[in-house]
Amino acid sequence: MLSTYNGTPAYLGDRLIRPGDVIQAHRLYRSWYWRPVVVTRDPRDMYVSQYYHDTHYVRREKNLEIERHFRHEPERPLREDFCTYLEAKLRLRANPPFSYTEFVQSWMNRPRTCWVRYEDCLADPVSELTRIVRAYALPYDPERIESAVEINRFENATRARTGRSRRAGEADPTEFERKGIAGDWRNHFDRRSCELIQRFEGWTLRALGYEPDRSWIDRFLKS
Repeated sequence: MLSTYNGTPAYLGDRLIRPGDVIQAHRLYRSWYWRPVVVTRDPRDMYVSQYYHDTHYVRREKNLEIERHFRHEPERPLREDFCTYLEAKLRLRANPPFSYTEFVQSWMNRPRTCWVRYEDCLADPVSELTRIVRAYALPYDPERIESAVEINRFENATRARTGRSRRAGEADPTEFERKGIAGDWRNHFDRRSCELIQRFEGWTLRALGYEPDRSWIDRFLKS
């Protein structure tokens, strides 16, 4: 949305950086990064997204490191297959070479950093993009903000990439924009997955305000 608002094409590392470029990357904090926007997401949903990227996305990278530690078995029950993937992914330091907790800790309390939650962008994208624009004193244009949001809505983003529009929640695991919702982890987690994410990312769940303690596990399993 920010790139659209600035009127700059996606930066793919194939040219010199221009004024207004938005560089998207998975990186730990560095003092020389300029106007960083740190995008976070519920780690439970994040690992579900990575599962589909690594096992179903048709244009993903080849020979991923995770394939040395996990083999996707389509005939296996979904929750079991995902849990097997999750355990391998949580123990692995590759793509990116750090954990989600390490990422959040790296950026936490850094000056001149704007934090954005994926779930808030889904709920009120206009307010979130406005907040970023104002945080970095960019020229404020409410019409451009509305336009940038509209162009990047899930329905329009899927049509632009594939020629076929899908509504948020209408999944296509073979595409980069898979489902476009929050909370899909509930369709993939079992008790073992809950315990794993609590062990490895419990701090992140608390620090980002998703869960106050481990009581979410019992609430989820009872539901």
